[in-house]
Amino acid sequence: MTTAEEATLEARLAAAATDPARIPEFVEALLESTVIVAGVVDPPSDDGRQSATLAPLVNGNGESVQPFFTSEDRLNETLAAIPGYQSQWIALPCRVLWEMTRGTALLLNPNSDYGKEFLPGEIAQILDGKAVMTPTVIEKETPVLIGQPAVVPPGMVDALVGLFARYTEVDSAFLGWKATPETRDESYLVVIVGPPNTRATVSAELGTTLVTYSLVHPIDVMFAEPGASHLLSEIDPFYSKNTEGKKRRWPFGRK
Repeated sequence: MTTAEEATLEARLAAAATDPARIPEFVEALLESTVIVAGVVDPPSDDGRQSATLAPLVNGNGESVQPFFTSEDRLNETLAAIPGYQSQWIALPCRVLWEMTRGTALLLNPNSDYGKEFLPGEIAQILDGKAVMTPTVIEKETPVLIGQPAVVPPGMVDALVGLFARYTEVDSAFLGWKATPETRDESYLVVIVGPPNTRATVSAELGTTLVTYSLVHPIDVMFAEPGASHLLSEIDPFYSKNTEGKKRRWPFGRK
């Protein structure tokens, strides 16, 4: 990766650190980049295969994490902060590193102004290209607060519109913000309106579409049948198949 590419990637990381809505575009760029990891390449085995020994760190909870870096400058910051840390390094495509270290927590630029921890489950979802769609049953009446999201990750609405336009089952779709005071949980809320088979029809591709956007904040999805009341009934849909040309009615400053 060139110095200019490193600077661009680090600028995207800084933007994501101050604006979580920029996280998806940063992660997509990171996966396509070359990163640096402290370690050494091992001698070839008898069958000609080659592996590497990487240098982990221990976080504040006493847990092992694998650091990796966007550039040699960022590695040097860790070397300055932790004398004796492995100074030899390997440059790898980020996707290859993540595949090699599946099941391990990764920490990007641990001693820099901007960094990010990637948990094993999060990494698996990104690599597999699919957010886990976990059904949840609400067993008791639970008060929730509903509103419009102040910030929406760039590209999220367009991606969902493109998805729903391919399925005749989806009549309309709504996007809101849901807060549950009892549990202090907050999430985006997508309500999809369509016949009873809509959930089974769109869930697999929906999980793929939402994988990077769910890094910003959890995303809850609800399904409602046409004509039924739902949590976002009072706002305009951002997608409606009955609107000419799939026109988007978006209440959050998009046209």
